[in-house]
Parts: sequence; C-alpha cells; structure tokens
Amino acid sequence: MATHKKIKKVTVHYPTKENEEEFQKRAAKSVAQVLFEMYPLYVIDKIIDDLENVEKSGI
Repeated sequence: MATHKKIKKVTVHYPTKENEEEFQKRAAKSVAQVLFEMYPLYVIDKIIDDLENVEKSGI
C-alpha cells in the first residue's frame, strides 16, 4: 500500500501586470489540453458555445 506524504507548505505566485497575458495564455492552453483529453469534440463545442453566450449576455 502506498503512503502519502502530507503537504506542509504551499506558495502561490500571482502574475504581475507585465506577465498577466502570458499567464492567461498558459492557463487557457492547459485547460484546453485537459478538455481535449477528457471529452469528445461535441462536448467541447457545447462548452465553447455556452461560454460565448454567457459573455454576450453579460452575466
């Protein structure tokens, strides 16, 4: 049986104004990769359509 080590400390680094765009691109790429590995294309298309509708409606 595998033993699990406890996480004792976590450091979170937030992007600065200078590299915020790069951070957003990397985050979007990571999300896209996970979605592509987990779901068929029609589900991803539905997610994109839903997000575009939310953006248009201003919610």
